[in-house]
Amino acid sequence: MLKAFHIPARIAVLFAGLALTTGAALAADTATPDWPCVQGKVESLSVGQIWDGPAVEPDKLPWNENEAIMALLPVLTSRRVPVAEAEAAIKKFAEAQPAADRDAKLTLLFAALFETTNGQRRTVVGGLEKYLKAQRDRAKVIEQKGLDLEALQQKSGLDEAGEMAVAKAQEAYDWESRIFQERQQSIPIACEVPVLIEERFFGLTKSIRALMSK
Repeated sequence: MLKAFHIPARIAVLFAGLALTTGAALAADTATPDWPCVQGKVESLSVGQIWDGPAVEPDKLPWNENEAIMALLPVLTSRRVPVAEAEAAIKKFAEAQPAADRDAKLTLLFAALFETTNGQRRTVVGGLEKYLKAQRDRAKVIEQKGLDLEALQQKSGLDEAGEMAVAKAQEAYDWESRIFQERQQSIPIACEVPVLIEERFFGLTKSIRALMSK
């Protein structure tokens, strides 16, 4: 007697087809089909969005030559470090600067924080797009495994070897489907990472500005 197997391939094809459109369905901007998040894709932050201090071009300042700033950056940019601790580190840095140089050094610190944060954020954005592409590839694998499974199920008079082949195909289909679903569920959480990076950056920028005289 043949064993009963589940998830016919026509359902697998439908499931995979929906998966292929998931990114577009979630994306706020259809012009970026590889972007899986509800919030629109912003490739890079701009100084004008954040900074109301002295004119600054972060990529042209020698902030990486300042040892104190380079030592401080890991504290400011790591989300494992509480914001309050990062703000205290900024204050300590400011107090260590001569009054006449404080604004200039804090501006340099902002430039360093901006460039480093922007780089981290670009990496995360690129990773999210790669993640969606990987999900689309997995959906195609699921579709093919569903077709293979249905083809085996439709064969009549299966012997023990045939039943084993169906069972193996079913197992492969279930495994790929489970991985796909688990990864799909993690997308909304991953999409929060750029937002968290921005929120931390905006808050620390305010802390820097509050310690400046102009």
